[in-house]
Amino acid sequence: MASQDRKRAKLNKYRPFEVSFRITFIYLICGALWILFSDHALSTLVKDKDKFAYFSVIKGWFYIAMTALLLFFLIYKVTRRMSAAERKLHNQYIELHDNREKLRQVAFRDQLTGLPNRLALYENLTMLKDASLLYVDLDDFKYINDTLGHAFGDRLIGVISERLTEGLQSGEQLYRLGGDEWVLVCREPAERLQKRGEELLQLFEKHYLAGEHRMHLTVSVGIARFPAHGRTLEELLINADIALYEVKKQGKNSFTMYNPSLRVPVQHRANMERLLRNAVDNGEFELYYQPQINLESGKVAGVEALIRWNSPELGRVQPDQFIRIAEETQLIIPIGEWVLRKACEFIRSIHEKEGSEQTVSVNVSVVQLVGHRFVERVLEIFKETGVNPSCVELEVTESMVIESLDRIGDKLSRLKEVGISIALDDFGRGFSSLTHLMKLPISTLKIDKSFIDQVPEAREDQPLTGLIIQLAKAMGIKVVAEGVESYAQLEYLKKHGCDCIQGYLFSKPIPALEAKEWIKTGRKSRVS
Repeated sequence: MASQDRKRAKLNKYRPFEVSFRITFIYLICGALWILFSDHALSTLVKDKDKFAYFSVIKGWFYIAMTALLLFFLIYKVTRRMSAAERKLHNQYIELHDNREKLRQVAFRDQLTGLPNRLALYENLTMLKDASLLYVDLDDFKYINDTLGHAFGDRLIGVISERLTEGLQSGEQLYRLGGDEWVLVCREPAERLQKRGEELLQLFEKHYLAGEHRMHLTVSVGIARFPAHGRTLEELLINADIALYEVKKQGKNSFTMYNPSLRVPVQHRANMERLLRNAVDNGEFELYYQPQINLESGKVAGVEALIRWNSPELGRVQPDQFIRIAEETQLIIPIGEWVLRKACEFIRSIHEKEGSEQTVSVNVSVVQLVGHRFVERVLEIFKETGVNPSCVELEVTESMVIESLDRIGDKLSRLKEVGISIALDDFGRGFSSLTHLMKLPISTLKIDKSFIDQVPEAREDQPLTGLIIQLAKAMGIKVVAEGVESYAQLEYLKKHGCDCIQGYLFSKPIPALEAKEWIKTGRKSRVS
């Protein structure tokens, strides 16, 4: 390495002009010396003038021949070096060009399917006139990844991309944006777009073969057209995505064109998300508590903590309006921790003032449960608030259990080991089986309000709710009925041995101060 550096330094020492000057100077000196000494030697050796003239000519031609040979050698050497340098530069150019094409392929091609990607879409679609974007998204692809694995999902994406490519019409281009999303660019007249959307859906009527699996899939498609739905590619993509979101909301497996009215709920959601991010720090949340009545004693056995959002900008926001957004944005994690902490502080204050042993139930999201360090955070909150774990019940929904049993079962067991009760909420709304019930470490079964609503007035033709109660009791599980609103329902539940009830028949969810008064006065309900 050092020797190469010395060579380069030596070569760079002389500039082209200096080198040329030196060679020319040396040539002149050598020529002058040759003429001087050769003439002197020849005049000394040859006295005859005719012979002298003859040898002078020979001497001159010899000098010309030697000069020609020297020039030939120098020119040959230079041209050879130039030719080698030219070949080297050419090879480097070819290599650079190939590398550039490879980098372009990596940058502008989706590595899984070989289709052009999002960057290629922005690169290629510079002419938007008459362009329409059909935003294609697989329905329930996450379920396929979760059940069959991401490797299978990747193979399926490849198969679907091939079918979409085969279904392209003249002049159309297909791009994969990532995940389970594609964009088809076409320049069909506006009146043909509906037909094109139907043709896309028809591509998915035939089953897909991926490995040994035969899959029946559906897609949702959102459509946006230039210039009616956007004057830039970014606007068209956003509005096509908004139309796609509307299809998902309406039941999937369909398509729709964008229209400005669809943007209103999207903007409302974005605004709600923005406000949610600071709601905890701004103290905008409040907990309400709904009493749970023990049917045997007629007293308050516990309360369920229910969150309320008092937004200065949006007013009172119901949980069903913001909980899903909080889950999708992971904001449910800090919100859920705030709820648990406040509920623990509430029930601890009840125990300290009243000396009673009521429990508090707190709803837990699946996003919290599958999150990192959920169990540790729960135990840390118990330690911070000084509450007894046996006085806290965590509620998980039946649908959550069905979807994530393998991931949350162990965490629920760890929580139960430290004394926390686990309640299965909204039982009956999903499709859980006895197998699920036996696998779960649940201590309480909460019958969904939809079952309670079916209890008829003063009749005995509603055996299903009673059978659920009997089943749970046989398994040693406490039963709580939600949404009790009539005395007929109350009598039915008492008759079938239900442990606790909650509902508007006795109390709607009430603020913390009112809930404390309920427990303090020992208000005996009209149960007995």
